[in-house]
Amino acid sequence: MKTLFNAGELPTSQLEKLGIYHQGQLLLDPHNIRALLSGRRTELLSLRGIHWENFNIERLDAKLSLFRNDLGEAEVLIHPIYKEVRKHPLLSEEEMTRLAAGECDYIGKSIQKEEGHYSMLNIEYDPQTKEFITYDVSKVQSPDLINGMLLSPEEKSAFSRGELLTLSDGTQLRHRASEPLGLLSDRKALILSVLLDGGISYLLLRGIRSLNQREAQIDYATPAFNSAYRDMEGQGSVKQEKYVLPQNLFNPAPERSKGISR
Repeated sequence: MKTLFNAGELPTSQLEKLGIYHQGQLLLDPHNIRALLSGRRTELLSLRGIHWENFNIERLDAKLSLFRNDLGEAEVLIHPIYKEVRKHPLLSEEEMTRLAAGECDYIGKSIQKEEGHYSMLNIEYDPQTKEFITYDVSKVQSPDLINGMLLSPEEKSAFSRGELLTLSDGTQLRHRASEPLGLLSDRKALILSVLLDGGISYLLLRGIRSLNQREAQIDYATPAFNSAYRDMEGQGSVKQEKYVLPQNLFNPAPERSKGISR
């Protein structure tokens, strides 16, 4: 699926200052690389030996994301763990409390950007960093198929809005901007597909987090999943979050604020 950033745009000098780029290698696993390229946050990373602007920090637990500066260049945003919940200018105290308590998954806000033109924003809460995450619903790319099952226009729209989808084989999932993989599901693996001119692009996602952390996920190897996997293998395009990045940038690791603040 198309990403907001290209691999060649990664700000390697900034990543090097954060201790995750060394001798031409990016020391992140494929899931976190895709999260960066897709404009989402990585998982919580333990960053060591940070040399950032006027800071020298031995260790910092934080998430990372990318944004475009005024010149259109990719830069790194650092999301540390805050001691208290960060307030959001578009949310009331009651709405912030509901999100932080997990009483709702997101809150939608219609914002007027210019006269007669509105944008729908969704706001989620990240309990790990104690921050609220805002994203434009219109910018969410919905897959055309999941496990080979074609989504209707209504289902694609619901996915972009963060609503719960239940597919014909019983699979449940929803988009989540706060997740490195961009979604939650009752299955640990899904195959997402996008229809292209002359073919289909496949993306196999593994390690998807559960919709409900109190319930075990069910078997992902449904007949629909297995059929989609065979189709993917038949095309010779089994893509499991692997990237060919310039200058040997990718090396799997073993297991608007520019500064670092808490």
